[in-house]
Amino acid sequence: MLPKAYLDIIDFLFPPRCILCGVHIQRSGYLCSDCFKQLEFIVEPCCEQCGTPFLSDSEAGEDHLCLSCREEPCLWEKGRAAFVYNEGIKKLILPLKYADRLNGLNFLAGSIWNIANPFFDNASYIIPVPLYKKRLRHRKYNQSALLGKKLAKRSNIPLLLLALKRIRDTQSLGHLNKQERQDLLENAFQVNLAYSKILQGKTIILVDDVMTTGSTLMACSRILLEAGVKRIFVVVIAKVSYF
Repeated sequence: MLPKAYLDIIDFLFPPRCILCGVHIQRSGYLCSDCFKQLEFIVEPCCEQCGTPFLSDSEAGEDHLCLSCREEPCLWEKGRAAFVYNEGIKKLILPLKYADRLNGLNFLAGSIWNIANPFFDNASYIIPVPLYKKRLRHRKYNQSALLGKKLAKRSNIPLLLLALKRIRDTQSLGHLNKQERQDLLENAFQVNLAYSKILQGKTIILVDDVMTTGSTLMACSRILLEAGVKRIFVVVIAKVSYF
């Protein structure tokens, strides 16, 4: 961390700008008030497994599980998303995924940390959801891995970039329903044999960018549990909400 005096000099020479619209702001790496208002933060009450926000405490019930998670419980223990996936957060996530725009990375990772840092208290490792090698070459980086790296630095928990690998390429999942996603992702992931022993009995933080139906995270969790992982916590930037 640089001393505040140096940061002040940097801000003087290079005035901070909003990471979305580019207007001048007081602190670098953040958003102006107008862009900030476009984001919908997820606060409690929310589903304990997938992070879907509830409209009220009474809707959350005693178990704090949404209808979807009651009908088909997640394979991970708890999960949180920082934002509802809306048009505002899309302006940060899509450029990160497809346009090499990394200027919002600190803000996004910090937002995840702010709502999910208790998950990291007893975690052994952080594992990002992997990309297939062909897609990774095309994109140049895995955005989930970059988020994981930021979270690893904040938590001092090791990041295992290669523990989980995607062994089968799949088409875009955006237009598919939950069952179609699950069918397509079957046997798409594998634990790297070099990591099989160190994962035994461990608690893992699984990191991704967006949770839609949760099918990708379920497929990854299934493979990790079969490999001997004891507990899994999931963190994502945003959750698609159907309310």
